[in-house]
Amino acid sequence: MTLKRILFRMAVRGLESVCMLHRPNAGCMENLTISPMPDGNGHTDIITVAFNNYAIIPLHHHYLEKYFADQHTHIVCDNSTDTGASREIRDYCRQNGISYIRLPQNRLKKIGGSYSHACALNWVYRYVVRPRGAHYFGITDHDLFPVAPVSLAAILDRQHVYGPLRQRGQYWYLSAILSFFDNRFLDGRSVDFMPVNYNGRDYLDTGGGLWRGLYSKLDRSRIDFCSERMENFKEGGCRHQDQVEIFDEKWLHTINGSYWKKIEIEKEGIIPDLIKKYEQQ
Repeated sequence: MTLKRILFRMAVRGLESVCMLHRPNAGCMENLTISPMPDGNGHTDIITVAFNNYAIIPLHHHYLEKYFADQHTHIVCDNSTDTGASREIRDYCRQNGISYIRLPQNRLKKIGGSYSHACALNWVYRYVVRPRGAHYFGITDHDLFPVAPVSLAAILDRQHVYGPLRQRGQYWYLSAILSFFDNRFLDGRSVDFMPVNYNGRDYLDTGGGLWRGLYSKLDRSRIDFCSERMENFKEGGCRHQDQVEIFDEKWLHTINGSYWKKIEIEKEGIIPDLIKKYEQQ
């Protein structure tokens, strides 16, 4: 590893350590308890990291409640840098009894969105998911919508992880857009969602840090990963503007929900029609 890479990793970990100093009682947490669940009760904690877009949260929550069949708690974890959007997300969750956490500010957005996202997930796992002890937990992007009934408990009992495969050289991991885990299998393991770079060329983005402590311990040949395909919903062919992503024919990813990639349109007005289209299919 080069000196530059070592210094970069030290900077990332230093900024993350500052964020981790903020315990749950230091931030805003509503409609949620972090007390241990008795035996997990076959329960799934679904974690959605929200970022700077209030408008898609009501749709995201509505379709999770409509189609996610397993017993679950949906927890909206607000990582927004826009205080106005954060206030709207909090107010919506408060008014509708949705579990909400205002995450402690982390400075990793200055390094890259994947690092900020990963820092948020590491904080949530350490201070929320692990103490609650639900049997399963999942991560979903805020612009991801189930469009058909989904049940994952039996799959996770069999293979411990579920989601779309990402392969980088000899390393593999699940996309942080959609990934679910058997929390009991993670107990005692190193859980780190930070991006990693192996050999100076194999870059694994958010969730890649789980390779060493989790994915490398699994037999990949025994895992059924979810299918994925891209479709254009308008002319242009730009992934972030003109396309949607479909996972297992049950999840619709409308892509770029926080507009981190600058595009020429606003999607909120067309997302309800896109969801209805794929529901019918």
